[in-house]
This record gives sequence, C-alpha cells and structure tokens, in this order.
Amino acid sequence: MKDDAQVHQKRGWTGTIITLVILFLLGAFVWRVVFFTAQIRNGGLNLSDLNFSKTVSTMTKLASEPVKEGGLDVAINNRPTLGTKSAPITIVEFADFGCPFSRTSSVIIRTLAAKYPNQFSFIYRDFPLPELHLFAQKASEAAACAEEQGKFWEYHDKLYQNQNTLGDDSFEQFANQLNMDTARFHDCYAGHTYAKQIEQDYQDGLAAGVRGTPTFFINGTRVPGSIPQNILENVIQSVNAQKN
Repeated sequence: MKDDAQVHQKRGWTGTIITLVILFLLGAFVWRVVFFTAQIRNGGLNLSDLNFSKTVSTMTKLASEPVKEGGLDVAINNRPTLGTKSAPITIVEFADFGCPFSRTSSVIIRTLAAKYPNQFSFIYRDFPLPELHLFAQKASEAAACAEEQGKFWEYHDKLYQNQNTLGDDSFEQFANQLNMDTARFHDCYAGHTYAKQIEQDYQDGLAAGVRGTPTFFINGTRVPGSIPQNILENVIQSVNAQKN
C-alpha cells in the first residue's frame, strides 16, 4: 500500500509539473501577443522587430544561408491576390501547402481578407519544401493549374483543409469537386505547366531572405513565421490609420 501511495504521489507531482509547464508556455505566448499588439498601437514597434521563427518550417541547409536586410520588393502582378491593390499595406506570403504553420496562416489571412477587403492587398507566392513535405511542389503546381481556371482560392482552401492526405489522386478529386474542367486540369498538372513559375517564386524567396514557411513581407519588411491574427489585424489597422 505504501508503494502504491508513493506511485500515486509521484504521478501527482508529474502531472502538476507538466500542467505548470504548459501554463507557462501559454502565458509566455499570450504575453508576447499582448506586448506586440500594444507596441504596434503605440507606434513603438517596427515591423522588422516581429519574428515568429518558432512557427516556421525550414531546412538546416536554408537556415545557415546569409540573409539580406532592409526593405525588399517581392510583390508581383501575376500571382493570386486578395483585397485591393491600391490599399496602403501590401502583404506578400511565401508559403508551402504541406506546412502546418502555413495552414494556420491561411485561415488567418482568409478571415482578415473577408473582414478588411479594402484595407490591404495580399499576394500568395509558393515556397515548397518537398524535402519536408512530400507533395509540396506538386500541390503548388496543382494550385497554379486551378488559378488558370479562376479557382485558386477554393483550391487553396481544399489543399490546406486536406493537408495530411495530399497526393496525385486527391489533386484530381479537388478539381472535380470544384466543378473545374478536369481534362484541362489534368493536362496542366501532368504537363508540369507551372513548374517554372513555382521555381521563380522559390528563387525570389531565397534572394529575399526566405528560409522557411510561412514568411511574410509587409510593405517589403520580412516577418518570418505564422503571425497571430490579432497582431496582424493591428498592423493592418495601424498602417491604415496612419494613411488617413
């Protein structure tokens, strides 16, 4: 009985320690969000100070590459966009359809684009990491084929919603579910029609200092990692307020 009591006591202490660690981590995250939000509102924080590098999928060989500093123009006209091009804030994201952090950011961006349709312009660019996510490159090519038929954002959502089951068959299924011209989609996808476009995005990202996904450029300022929704929302509101 004494041994049982000691076992239960040890388990109790272990559970307490784990709970405290989780609470500490959650508290640190909440504090960081509140801190950045307050700084943005007060004008005391530069966008370049934002860094959420713990929410980035990256490869060791990329992480060791030198990174250019300063404002960078990575906006491009012939890529999927949301919002209004004339808005005072342009957000460019380099993302990977197989990256869980990119998936989180996709929901945030879609939510904010619906809420602030005229207050920012968003441009999606590809940065597939097939070494980490097996079907990342193919998913980017499939999405570009969907863009050809005006279905990028619907296809984008399908890819992220079904991130754990991506494959050649699912890419064809998504096209069918979205009432696309499936024969045209098949020819586009099988022919790797947009492979060079995806490679251009990847090389442009590398040149601009992208070392993992997601990486954002807010009016040319690089912000690595999945930005919490309330922080990104405050950035959008603050930049628009400064322009008015």
